[in-house]
Amino acid sequence: MSGTTLRPEDFLAMLRRSKRGRLKLYIGFAAGVGKTYRMLEEAHALARRGVDVALGFIETHGRADTAALVDGLEQITRARIEYRGVSIEEMDVAAIIARHPEIVVVDEIAHTNAPGSRNRRRFQDVLEILDEGISVIGAFNIQHLESLNDVVERATHVKTRETVPDSFLREADQIVNLDLDVEDNLERLKGGKIYGQEKIPWALENFFTSEKLATLRELALREVAESLDRVAGKRGCRRN
Repeated sequence: MSGTTLRPEDFLAMLRRSKRGRLKLYIGFAAGVGKTYRMLEEAHALARRGVDVALGFIETHGRADTAALVDGLEQITRARIEYRGVSIEEMDVAAIIARHPEIVVVDEIAHTNAPGSRNRRRFQDVLEILDEGISVIGAFNIQHLESLNDVVERATHVKTRETVPDSFLREADQIVNLDLDVEDNLERLKGGKIYGQEKIPWALENFFTSEKLATLRELALREVAESLDRVAGKRGCRRN
């Protein structure tokens, strides 16, 4: 597991010096490496220190250990949007801004919002929240980074349709790469700890092969290392 040398308390000190919200990102190479779990652990740690933290949008995917960490944390009610006769739940940006916690936790940043939402994409929601002076702890997988879209498709033969622009990654003040051994990730999948049993065969035929996961892991390690250099440079400029 790798990331900046900044500790969680350093991120807290950083955001309290800023009028605009600060952005911390957890990056993974695949589902199941622990991004949501780690964000929730951090939210609990911050809450214990008296920080006003709330959950803007968390997706547990039915994982019991992750769902258990939601308990005890404030969840901002999601917006309900009617689309083609179906009620869809989305993150409620207006409610987050009105509530104005010090930090909000946002999962699956690459998500495309339902038609009729305030913004088309969730990363745009996050940028709006940051502009309101609310800091964000968020997460997405490396295959969703726009500049890697073609590389990922060639390596995995799977088209990633939801992407996050590289400019968004450059907004981050702290980046943490959640690394996990490929075989451990596969064992978690086969043990039903990532998806339900009905989705496991599909996953093993698509993203979850040793070769594809190894490629994605290498991309994550490289991209996050380069991003950390940019973050360090950005902090240096702010000090000068």
